[in-house]
Amino acid sequence: MRLYLGLYLIDMIDVAHLHPLIVPREYIESGSWDLPHVALPNQAFILTWVSYGEVMVYLDRAEFDELESSGHPWQRQALENVRQTKYFQRYHQHDADGKLAWVAFVNDDDTISSSKVLLAHELSQLFPEGYHLAIPDRACGVVVSNACSDDALREVVRMIEQMHDGANTPMSPQLYPATDFQLPTKWTIPDPGADISAAIVDQFRQSGL
Repeated sequence: MRLYLGLYLIDMIDVAHLHPLIVPREYIESGSWDLPHVALPNQAFILTWVSYGEVMVYLDRAEFDELESSGHPWQRQALENVRQTKYFQRYHQHDADGKLAWVAFVNDDDTISSSKVLLAHELSQLFPEGYHLAIPDRACGVVVSNACSDDALREVVRMIEQMHDGANTPMSPQLYPATDFQLPTKWTIPDPGADISAAIVDQFRQSGL
């Protein structure tokens, strides 16, 4: 496949289906899998990329090298693909003061739900007091406000533990600071030519934020 994206020529790889994915560092520790990845501040995890459609296929070394040599900002495009999901606010809770307490990203059929925890540009607006996040399953993510009430926190911690216990691909039941999964701003900043980022934030505001 050959794609023309602006001035960029890319063979084989349809970047419109490329998504980032957080996985355990154990995936690469044996040395038997040459999985393209970048380190995350939390050293228990790494970031890789997959082609996501009817099946999920990991980006291989040849494809990664091709993307890197293309000059196309493909890491940013991969996060932009995550923003295109229809599902953002299906599972969330507000505290009594009306502030958003937590959001759970699960069971999406058009993107990898856990990858939404990487959308720092939007999440920093939804949680101006800061936030922690959890990835109980490779396919699920939870974001919790630093200002979350004690009752809401106890509830969401129980939910995260239950999600981890029932996970198809367990990751961790812990809550981590958002900075543990911080990516370069040039990857996370939205496409200025699209309004999907503002629409995501507005969804929550209209639901009680």
